[in-house]
Amino acid sequence: MAVGRLTHLASTVTLASGSSASATIPNGGTVAVGDLLLAACVIPSGSRTMSISGGAGAWTSLGSAMQSGHASQIWWRIAAAGDLGATITVTPSTGAICQVLLLGSVTGVAPTTPVTASFNTSISATAKTTPALTASAGSREISAVWDSRGASTPQTSAWTAPAGEARQGQAFTIPQAGSSSGAWGDSDVTVSGAIGGRAWTADQAALGSAWTLAIAGAVTDQTISPGAISSTATLYGPTVAPGAVALAPARIESTAALYGPTANPGSVTLSPAFVASTAVAFSPSLNPGAANVNPGRIEATTTLYGPTLNPGGVQLAPGRIESTAALYAPTMDVGASLLQPGLIGSTVILPAPELTPGTVTLAPQLVPSATVVRQPALGSASALTPERIESGAVLYVPATSAGTVALAPERIASAVVVYQPVVSASGQQAELNSVTAGTPRTRWSADSPRGWGEAGAPHSRWTAGAPRT
Repeated sequence: MAVGRLTHLASTVTLASGSSASATIPNGGTVAVGDLLLAACVIPSGSRTMSISGGAGAWTSLGSAMQSGHASQIWWRIAAAGDLGATITVTPSTGAICQVLLLGSVTGVAPTTPVTASFNTSISATAKTTPALTASAGSREISAVWDSRGASTPQTSAWTAPAGEARQGQAFTIPQAGSSSGAWGDSDVTVSGAIGGRAWTADQAALGSAWTLAIAGAVTDQTISPGAISSTATLYGPTVAPGAVALAPARIESTAALYGPTANPGSVTLSPAFVASTAVAFSPSLNPGAANVNPGRIEATTTLYGPTLNPGGVQLAPGRIESTAALYAPTMDVGASLLQPGLIGSTVILPAPELTPGTVTLAPQLVPSATVVRQPALGSASALTPERIESGAVLYVPATSAGTVALAPERIASAVVVYQPVVSASGQQAELNSVTAGTPRTRWSADSPRGWGEAGAPHSRWTAGAPRT
C-alpha cells in the first residue's frame, strides 16, 4: 500500500495573551484508524518547552528546533478510534505567548514506525532550506517551515513551496509582539535515498527553523504457499516494517532463510510440513509481532524462532523436534508462548531466553532423556504438559527467580530432574500417572486401567491414603 499525501486537517493561532493552542481532529471520514497524525507548533521563545495532550494515547515527539526567540516542535501518533473528534492541545511551559499550531494526517503508513527519519535546523533568512536525510524506498517526504520575530511588523503573510513539493497548509498570527508563522507540505511523488534540501520562501526575513520527515508506507500482507523451498533460498527478507506473512510450504530445505526481516515485522504464520536442519525459519532482530509456527517436523540444528529483542507471543506446534534444535531462543523480553510438539529429541534447548521471558506452555507427547526442556536465565510462570518424560531429562532449570510451574505429564521415568531452580523459585505442581518409587494411589479415567498411549489411558493424581479406583 503506497503512503498517501499529507492532509492538512486544522490550524490554530493564538494571541500573545494565550496560554495554549488547540485543534480538533475531524470525525467525518477524513481521518481513519491507522492513519498517521502529525501535530506541529511554533512559539517565539527559545527558552520555553512545549507539551501536547489529547487524543487516545501518548504522542511521540520528534524533538525541537530552538534558538533565541524561536522554537518549533513536531509530534506524531497512529490514529485510534478515540482520536477521531478529539481536541489536541499544545501548552508552553510558562506564561502566555503567541502560538501557531498545525494538525495533519497521512494515510497508508507503516503501523509501528511510520516516521523513519526526521531532522531540523535553525535558520535566520528569508529562504528556509529543509535539512537533508536518507529515506527508505517508497517514502513520502514532508517539509515544515517556521519563523518568529520580536516586533509586530513586518509580518510574514505567505510561504512559497519549492518545485517538487506542494504546500498543504499555512497559518500566521496577527501582527503583534512575537509574531509567528508556519507552513508545511509534501513531495509530489514518493521518494528514496537522499531527500531534503528544499528551499521554502517567506515574503519576509526572520529567524526560524525547517524540518524534513521521511514517512514509510505500509507493506501489503502476503500469503506464500510453495510446494518446496530449496536450500539457500531467501523467501522473505524485508528490512523495515513488513506486514503479516502466511507461509505454508510442503518442505523447507536446509540453509533456507525463510523469514528474516531486520525491524518491526508483522505477525507470521508458518505451516510447513518439514523444516530441514540449519534452516532459519523466523529470525528477526527487532520487535517482531506474534508468530504461529506449525511445521510437521523440525530437524536438528534448526533455528526456528530466534529474535534478539522483544518478540511477541509465539505458538509452536510441530509434529516432531529433532535433537540439538534451537526451537525458541530470543535474548530479551519474550512474550507468552505456546509450544506443542509431538516429540522433543534429546539435547533440545526448547525455550531459552536470556531475560524475562513470558509465560511458556509446553505440551509435547514425549520428552526423551538428556533433554533440556526449559532453561531461561530469568523467568516467569510456565506450564509443562508432556505425555511422557524419559530418564535423564532436565525438565525445568531456571537460573533466577522463576515463576510457578505446572506439570501434567502422563509419565516421568527414573533419574529425571523435574524442577531444579537456582534461586528464589516459586511453587510447582505436578500431575502424574507413573513414578519409579513410592506406592501409587490411582484414580483411573475409565472403567478399567489401560496402558500409556491407549484410549482411555489413566489420568491420575498421587495422594496419600488408600488407593481409589
